[in-house]
Amino acid sequence: MNHHEMGHCHGSMEGIPSWMAAAGVVVIIVVTHLYLFWKTRTAQSKTHRTFNLLASSGFKWLVMRPYFPLLIQTGTLLLLLLVIGAGLFGAPKGNIAPVLTWTWWWILLIFFVLIFGKIFCAMCPWEAAASAITSLSLKSRLKRLTHDKPFPAWAKNIYPAIFLFIALTWAELGMNITHSAPMTAVLGLLMLGIAVMFAVVYEKRAFCRYSCPVGRISGLYALFSPVELRPATAEICRTCQDKECYHGTDTHTGCPTGLFPGHLTENTYCTLCTECVRACPHDNLALNLRPAATDLLKKDRFQWDESILAIALLALTSFHGLTMTPVWQDWNGFLRAKMSLGPNVVFTMLMLLMLLIPMALFWAGASTASALVKKSGISTKRIFKAFAYAVIPVALFYHLAHNAMHFFMEAGSLLPLLSDPFGFGWDLIGTAGKTYGPMLSLGTIWWLQIGCVVIGHIYGVVVADRVARKLFDKDQQAKLALLPLLLTMILYSCFSVWLITQPMDMRTSGM
Repeated sequence: MNHHEMGHCHGSMEGIPSWMAAAGVVVIIVVTHLYLFWKTRTAQSKTHRTFNLLASSGFKWLVMRPYFPLLIQTGTLLLLLLVIGAGLFGAPKGNIAPVLTWTWWWILLIFFVLIFGKIFCAMCPWEAAASAITSLSLKSRLKRLTHDKPFPAWAKNIYPAIFLFIALTWAELGMNITHSAPMTAVLGLLMLGIAVMFAVVYEKRAFCRYSCPVGRISGLYALFSPVELRPATAEICRTCQDKECYHGTDTHTGCPTGLFPGHLTENTYCTLCTECVRACPHDNLALNLRPAATDLLKKDRFQWDESILAIALLALTSFHGLTMTPVWQDWNGFLRAKMSLGPNVVFTMLMLLMLLIPMALFWAGASTASALVKKSGISTKRIFKAFAYAVIPVALFYHLAHNAMHFFMEAGSLLPLLSDPFGFGWDLIGTAGKTYGPMLSLGTIWWLQIGCVVIGHIYGVVVADRVARKLFDKDQQAKLALLPLLLTMILYSCFSVWLITQPMDMRTSGM
């Protein structure tokens, strides 16, 4: 075990070296300038290459079975029950619940979204339980136990999900839930209770569509995913009279989030439940592989709630990293000493500050852009709302960089707990009490981290350029508007690089 890996055993990992950080910053700045000044305006294709996974007869046969949702949800439901059981009834220390939840599921979720899109929503254990309870069946998704009330019009947005995301982050970091088995279990039960309550009271899957923070975060990130569910032939959907994929049939619910699959153009609110695939009488739904970031590059409808979530994601993913650094400890200690405030008050103040600074920076960038192209008539609000989507790759790939570090350094901590999940002193598979090192060398993890930050910035620049060309008819106006916004993105990407240079506390160090 080398010196750096010894650092992990003591609860922290050394950040990337200065030369690597400097090289990353140079690449970020150079690529931004080259793209901005050498990119020529070209017509964007309205189509993209796809490969339909449902063209495989075996896979298609499996998806068409009524028990397919149950099949893919059983594993995650059992894991949720294990987390709840271990967290509530196991020992507080040496318990599998925090490691399984925060070091495996919460970390790998982002990788799964990147590769497979909304696959977790399709496998969601909370949705599985809600469906089983409201349908009184393990196979059918048709509701039998429900008031089926319309969801309130004022709440038909994702602001509830944004609030829950911020609250979850506050609880996760401020209350140290990641180190607490009982609190992790209670959080799992709370999410389960909310999902069931929404399913019993409201029509369709209102919680999934509007309020689930996991689903809404996955939804924005899935705009980058190379997997999509789309109509195979738009004309068939247009001429279809009954639209069973939306309204449902005697045996199938139709889309549980209220989407008409025939008009589906992006991944944000589709949960990949495949109900529409089974309901469609024309066999006209395709589960496609496609180029990465297709939805982001083609997007031309921008929503305020999604824009706010995009900036909040950028802020809070960075905040996660910041709270694990020595700098955070210094700030915390200084403010608590100078202001004579409790730890939760100081934490809340700093978290709010971390949320507001990126919002203010991007608003300033949008305001400057609007001033530079005043003759275009495009307002600051419209520029902010549209350009917020360009930070989704920046947030996603910093999230990946941060999570990769935790996973490849700490994933082995699960192996001893598989022998003794409740902390009762068992040794079921002979791994109890053993110590397992990192899955990858520290140098490899460093390269993964800096690579992720650079890739995220490059994609962000490309998306920003596409957004500018949708907002502005004139090429010169698009380039002028891009200048302050790209400068803001450079600043934030450089902050991401700085974060991964810092020594980082491990999640499992306090368990």
